[in-house]
Amino acid sequence: MIEYFLAVFIPLFIIVNPSSTLALFSVITSSFSKKERRKTAKNAVIYAAILLFIFAFAGSAILEYLGIEIYSLRIAGGILLVFVGLDMTRRGQQFGESPPEEEHKADYALVPLAMPSLSGPGAITVIIVSMKNLTVEIDWIYAIIIAMISIMLTMIITYIIFLSSTYVIKALGKKGMDAFTRVMGLLTVAIAIQFMFLAIEGWLKANQFL
Repeated sequence: MIEYFLAVFIPLFIIVNPSSTLALFSVITSSFSKKERRKTAKNAVIYAAILLFIFAFAGSAILEYLGIEIYSLRIAGGILLVFVGLDMTRRGQQFGESPPEEEHKADYALVPLAMPSLSGPGAITVIIVSMKNLTVEIDWIYAIIIAMISIMLTMIITYIIFLSSTYVIKALGKKGMDAFTRVMGLLTVAIAIQFMFLAIEGWLKANQFL
């Protein structure tokens, strides 16, 4: 069972790559209080875990029923990240702050942190493929338990990593965070475009156009 667990956990943790999302989390929460930052981290990993749980239970069936291919998810995720990245580049350190007429901060824990950063097309694909592979070897109930433990452990580690963002924000300072936010915005747009290019390339190869 340990072998089956590692076969799911290792690729999932690698594809989620919480350290890469730490920069985005630091940017989004740079103007938040410590309590708000902790709450955002908690909500982000909970949302991501719930999304991955859903795809572990019925991912293949959902996609097949709706006629959605994983390439479409990649493009949708890319489009979401483009808007986020452009907003980061435009607003700098003010990204994540509510406009004056709004009372509450936007729920960035859901978009873009939980989706598509933590539970994006890559993580969804890993979970769906892992469930398919596991159910060939063991009963479905054991497969879903392994998948759920893998998801929970990945998100717990991610939460711990997110809490270290306080040190990143303090080290960079106000001007440093403003520059960092704009640079991250540019990189986020580039990552989003790469998402879409990979989706188009995968679709072309799957349909034997390449």
